[in-house]
Amino acid sequence: MSLNQPYLVLKENTQQLKGKDALKTNIEAIKAIAETIRTTLGPKGLNKMLVDSLGDITITSDGSKILEELSIDNPTAKMIVDLAKTIHKNVGDGSSSVVLFIGALMDKADEMISMNLAPTIIYEGYLKAIKFLKQEINNISKKVTPENTDFVKSSIVQTALRSKSLMDAQDLFTNIIVDAISKIQENRADKPYIDLDNIQIIKKEGEGLHSTRLVDGIIIDKEVVSPILPKTIQNAKIALLNGALEIVKTDFSSEIQISDPEEIQKFLEQEENMIRVLIESIHSSGANVVFCQKGIDETAQHFLSKYGILAVRRVKNSDMQKIAKATGAKIVTQIKDLTSSDLGTAGIVSERKIGGDNMVFIEHCHNPKAITILVRGGTETGVNDAERSLKNGLSALKSLIEVPRFVGGGGSIEIELRKRILQYAEKVGGKQQISIESFADALEIVPTILIENSGNDPLDILTSLRSQVDYSQNKWFGFDAISRNIVDVQKAGIIDSMEIKWQIYNLATELAVIFIRIDDYIKAKGK
Repeated sequence: MSLNQPYLVLKENTQQLKGKDALKTNIEAIKAIAETIRTTLGPKGLNKMLVDSLGDITITSDGSKILEELSIDNPTAKMIVDLAKTIHKNVGDGSSSVVLFIGALMDKADEMISMNLAPTIIYEGYLKAIKFLKQEINNISKKVTPENTDFVKSSIVQTALRSKSLMDAQDLFTNIIVDAISKIQENRADKPYIDLDNIQIIKKEGEGLHSTRLVDGIIIDKEVVSPILPKTIQNAKIALLNGALEIVKTDFSSEIQISDPEEIQKFLEQEENMIRVLIESIHSSGANVVFCQKGIDETAQHFLSKYGILAVRRVKNSDMQKIAKATGAKIVTQIKDLTSSDLGTAGIVSERKIGGDNMVFIEHCHNPKAITILVRGGTETGVNDAERSLKNGLSALKSLIEVPRFVGGGGSIEIELRKRILQYAEKVGGKQQISIESFADALEIVPTILIENSGNDPLDILTSLRSQVDYSQNKWFGFDAISRNIVDVQKAGIIDSMEIKWQIYNLATELAVIFIRIDDYIKAKGK
């Protein structure tokens, strides 16, 4: 061996692939993940049944959930799963599309590698294409206006829910989502802001999807602390206590010597008096409902009953925060300092049995900043899938409101962007033209699979779409998988948030570039 020849000393059994072999290994892993969720895309997509090591069953067509449940060992595939999680966290929808798009980009890269095109040329072309795409998608998207707001909002949600297993409850879920978002929307720095944590989702099986409803307030998965307390309070005045209505034991051991039996009675009376003073402070403030983060002992229950106060103990801090936002109450630490200004209000607070469990409902709050959606379903699997659908719809509407621009669905925007990027590629010229054109062709993966999953021939419909779509002339045509026809997606309400689409293209391209730039794959073997 020449002294000038580079070498690498690796542990025994370490796997190493270089150059094209390294890239092809990554490409095959990505294509395998994309193939797994290919059949789930769109309104006619199919479900996957996933059974974990404990035997728990999940049935869903949600790409994010499917990837989350897969037991993946391949490092490249794990990065794709992380990509799906990232877009799910950022915009809540598009997990399947982002995986399918990066699969298409890597498939095109594989073809170009076979043509002996250098990886540098490939990824530089992709970067130019995504930069041009960002400019164009912003130019051709439409702005949400006061005149079209209601239609666009409901259409965005309907499109997000169309691929979910909601059957004939889709309209109900759409109305709930639009109503829920409108209640918690606020402005920050003169821009609309939505915190989805202010929407509490409670799941209970036992009734059909149509029993799902929006509550103008909060539901606490607790019950009233004692049967002797009232179960319902009208015109509730609510106190939130970050303290205990009981005699708290000290953190250190102590001993009290009593020589006279009467002193025992005095000692007990003193403890009782301490609790009585606390309850009287609550009653004096005007409160008739108490939510306490800590314990409420029997003595306190007795005095609460005397004043007709409904009480719930050991409420989680997160629930206390939500009640505060819903009712306007302040969380008080010093119970003796409680005043009427610290109280929140609600039309009614009541204990009810839902799905076999007692729960406390805080309803009819005035202008609540935190609300609850009670999701019902016949089975646990159905309820869980409905919850995922609900979250996707909420996130899609949030993205639209915070970035109020929309584009056509049903493959419409992909067809238009492909056409424009192909025209741009001709201007670039050279070898990079091939890479940019490949990027443009990869955009058609989403409409191709939508058409394929509906049972139609992708080639015929794609050819027809290419000749009809022209955003510059306001011809927003796309494929309606329900009717299996080409329609005007604006009139049909098949539209998508521009922000979600941009995130899909951008995040997939970023990761594709990372993989294309890898020319050495080294995997150490375990002991």
